[in-house]
Amino acid sequence: MVYVRFWAAVLWYTLGAVVICGLGISLCRRAFLALLGRTGRGIVIATSIVGTPVHELGHALMCLLFGHRITQMCLWNPRAADGNLGYVTHRYNRRNPIAVLGLLFIGLGPILLGTLVLTLTLWLCFPEALSGYAEATAALLSGKAGVGAVLAEGLRLIPRVGRELIGGTARPLWARVLGVLVLLSVSLHMELSPADLKSALRALPLYGVIALIVTVVCGLVGAGAMDAVTGALRLASAYMVALFAVIFAAAMVQLVIALPIYLMRRLVGRR
Repeated sequence: MVYVRFWAAVLWYTLGAVVICGLGISLCRRAFLALLGRTGRGIVIATSIVGTPVHELGHALMCLLFGHRITQMCLWNPRAADGNLGYVTHRYNRRNPIAVLGLLFIGLGPILLGTLVLTLTLWLCFPEALSGYAEATAALLSGKAGVGAVLAEGLRLIPRVGRELIGGTARPLWARVLGVLVLLSVSLHMELSPADLKSALRALPLYGVIALIVTVVCGLVGAGAMDAVTGALRLASAYMVALFAVIFAAAMVQLVIALPIYLMRRLVGRR
């Protein structure tokens, strides 16, 4: 039973935060489109000029890292007949375990690269907001705070970025406005599509076997090894959640903007 719990913990701490982040962004995007309708679709297309290339480059980068051959790639096509704003097609050797494992990271690539882009954007355009967020998050993690507390701290980025946008002095106004546009654009296009999930799930059995091997090795070493690995993975997962909270904060800004517009339309429509 100890082995089963440890194996499940390895899977949860290494994949749970990434998958939840991707699904959470997908829900925010759907809510955004539901609230704004055609206007929301227009905003998605307008922001895709930044968000879609980041999304597709996330796939492409993981293809290169895991030995997949990219056969076709389109970073941005707003007029595609099938509605896909971009795509990456690739081939791989099905007998190569590294290439098969790569399917998991290729599917999750937009989340991983998007998180990096958003963090860099905050660092370049809103250094004071990011610094305050990093200090508060570090204090939470040192006290072994739960996921809810870390996410709540991420949502506090919204007023921090807002205050720095209006009255910040660390960066010029044009850089702050550009930073907001990048944050909104990238976060709106980081969702996990059905194709992304399908690709990732194909590699999940192999990933499970790798986690099982880690479990057996740690079990042979002793209970202390299991506790050490579990603690390290828990801390790494908490840091991942802290980074992904940045994405949720940007996604929530979209809903904060969309909701009053939706309510005003409903009120005007009733009149």
